[in-house]
Amino acid sequence: MDIAKTAGTGHQSGSGIRLHVRMLLVTLGIMGTAAAGLALALWLASFFFVASQHLNPLHAGFHAWPDAALAWHDGHLPKQGRRLAGAALFGVVLAFGAPALGVYTLLEQSGRRRLYGSARFANEADIRRAGLL
Repeated sequence: MDIAKTAGTGHQSGSGIRLHVRMLLVTLGIMGTAAAGLALALWLASFFFVASQHLNPLHAGFHAWPDAALAWHDGHLPKQGRRLAGAALFGVVLAFGAPALGVYTLLEQSGRRRLYGSARFANEADIRRAGLL
């Protein structure tokens, strides 16, 4: 019995290294997508918070929501907690929920046949294929 094989300390084959590289790339892709989603959520939260203040939301950067949250926490923005929470919730739902709903919709409809509007009369080839002629 080879101890290196049982202990798992032997030399890895090329397919094992490729598997690890693939797993690394998938992990980095997922982490990059999550970071981009969080950045989008932060920008959307800033956008909606500035819009709720009746200001031009296009001038809101990534800093507007965190600055407002810190100011609210320090007591400088009383009665703005609901707007902050609503903006954050709306930003997260739009940043993560809308793409997830889009992917779900595409995957759900890709394998289905249409229920309405696809009916037609059979032609002669369809009748022969069914073995009726």
